[in-house]
Amino acid sequence: MRPKAKRTIIAAVLAGALVGVLLSIFGGEFQRRLVFDSWQNWAPRSDTSDQVVVVMIDDASVEAKGQWPWRRTDVAALLENIAIAEPAVIGIDIYFTEPDRLRPQNFAELYTEDALDEATRAKILTLPYGDQYLASVIETAPTVMPWVTTNSGGRSLSELTFEAVEGEPPVGIARAERMLTSIPLLDDVALAKGVVVGPPDSDGIVRRVPLSVMAGDTVTPGFAVQLANIASGGGSLRWTEEGLIGAGKIVPSDPTANLEFKMSTGWEEDVITALDVLNGNVDVEEMHGKVVLLGFGATGTTDIVATPVSSETQGTLVQAQAVDAILNGHWLARPSWAQWLEIAFALALVAMLIVAGIGFAKWLVFAAIGVGALLPIGSFIAYDSAGLLIDPARPIVIALCAGIALVLVRYALTFAELVEKRIVTAEQEKENESARKLQLTMVPSAARLAKLGTRTEIGAVLEPAKSVGGDFYDAMELEGNRLAFLVGDVSGKGLRAALFMALSKSVSKNNLLRSGDDLGAAVRQVNTELMAEEDEEMDLTLLVGIIDCSTGMIEMVNAGHEDPMLVRPDGSIEVVKMTGGLRLRTLDEFPYEVEKLQMKPGESLVIVTDGATDAMNVKGDRFGLDRVLEALKDSAQSSAPERVRHIAGKVRAFERGMDPADDLTILVLRYLGKDAAASKSN
Repeated sequence: MRPKAKRTIIAAVLAGALVGVLLSIFGGEFQRRLVFDSWQNWAPRSDTSDQVVVVMIDDASVEAKGQWPWRRTDVAALLENIAIAEPAVIGIDIYFTEPDRLRPQNFAELYTEDALDEATRAKILTLPYGDQYLASVIETAPTVMPWVTTNSGGRSLSELTFEAVEGEPPVGIARAERMLTSIPLLDDVALAKGVVVGPPDSDGIVRRVPLSVMAGDTVTPGFAVQLANIASGGGSLRWTEEGLIGAGKIVPSDPTANLEFKMSTGWEEDVITALDVLNGNVDVEEMHGKVVLLGFGATGTTDIVATPVSSETQGTLVQAQAVDAILNGHWLARPSWAQWLEIAFALALVAMLIVAGIGFAKWLVFAAIGVGALLPIGSFIAYDSAGLLIDPARPIVIALCAGIALVLVRYALTFAELVEKRIVTAEQEKENESARKLQLTMVPSAARLAKLGTRTEIGAVLEPAKSVGGDFYDAMELEGNRLAFLVGDVSGKGLRAALFMALSKSVSKNNLLRSGDDLGAAVRQVNTELMAEEDEEMDLTLLVGIIDCSTGMIEMVNAGHEDPMLVRPDGSIEVVKMTGGLRLRTLDEFPYEVEKLQMKPGESLVIVTDGATDAMNVKGDRFGLDRVLEALKDSAQSSAPERVRHIAGKVRAFERGMDPADDLTILVLRYLGKDAAASKSN
């Protein structure tokens, strides 16, 4: 390879790699989500926790106790029954943003001063009510109340008492201007508070929960880590460079102070219904010493979120899984060295492509492909076995762009060489083009086809795969208001096939014109005459037919050709299964038989060569019979010439610049019936 070509290849590969770097920077978050969500779907947590219990106010509970919101005394009774089991901590994943509707003040306001004297009113206002009862239970039980960050509504930060998290959190930590909480009477008496959710991911999928949120100048803890920390014995929470110290361990964090963890799809099955807790139908051992989360999950709840493993999940179950992940180490972490490892793989792959591209070790291309294929496997193993998030997409994208650049530059260099060769062979190309034009003049033109038949319409196209080829078609009028048509396909391509095609077409036409009424005999005679030729390697398929234009009756002989297709006016299509016979020049004196088909006005007979069904795209997919049928459906109401052009266009669009696999020939015969003149004029 010339030194200039080597320098061009190196520059192109490096430029491609730079494009890949830019793509991985701008699309990094999207590609990582795509990869890591796939890992979650393929290998979700298959087990639930024996340390975390979820009590849910479900449909059965609402049906028995009445619609939500319940009386605060009922909620207090539920919470009290949970507390009797002596759980390690109770997380109340419910917001009580309004005072109890049944409080004495609301009752007293229903009556005027005339209906309710002052003494009685004052007595009523001193009566205890549900919020007080619920507050007393929250205060005595080890409870954690939820907070949600908000920019409007809720309570100002100056109204709240925060439990500060020590240390410096990640710089990307979410910041809150206000908090949505329960009413102060309930919120302020809880043992602890924690932020349930921070700013969601841009695609709306919940992948993580906050470990901390910056509220003003104070770092406040997340709901899940509060529960896990209290269940593990309490103690202060503190940020370090490794993560958040809490629950007796160092919990890793992403750059936004959030925890990403492995999720499960099986937690719904182990939920305890609130009705069973209220009725005392739950063994206290099920909740004793454990983390209990109380949530609302009846029909109509707004706390439904999408996760990587489920399109609809109760928010309380997400929190429960987060608590369990902290307690048992089921978190996901992206260590700082992961990025450098990804860059190292990218550099190695690009180096392999450069060395292979300049010709020193071409086998390194396959090595690079192998390494690229192993990267996702290694990433999945790291996720599944160690909870590590290593992005295989970054080095793959960089290497892919570099590889594309390598392919393009090698193609350009090869193309430059081909241009030189093209100049040398220009005269030969002109001769081939002349041969192509000569071949196309051997088949009837569209104008000539339009004049044939009194009650028929014919359209046809021939596109050789090379400058010349072996396909052909023809149509001619016979005595008795009959029209003959044929489509043939000579084996092979190029000049040799074209010469044999010319002979075959001439022999076929001559025998049809003098065949009289015996189409089978005509085809048998064609076979006999072609068998006399000395070129034993050449054979062909032939489908020949004669239509009686007065009745629409067709006689056909199929010598190894593709079966024709019948398209009805309503768009339905039938592949006309023909018994047929061997290809011509296969066996002398083969008894080719005539098969009949009755056509009705408006029906079309479509005949194609294997250049249509065997057409291939860049992926190696075949166009196939199904796509031919689909193209016919698209053109159900078209004229014969329009239908031919439509099918040919579909085939070429499918190939998208690929060299044709074979010559393409399509012939469409449409029977118009008695209204032939009107139909043809349309």
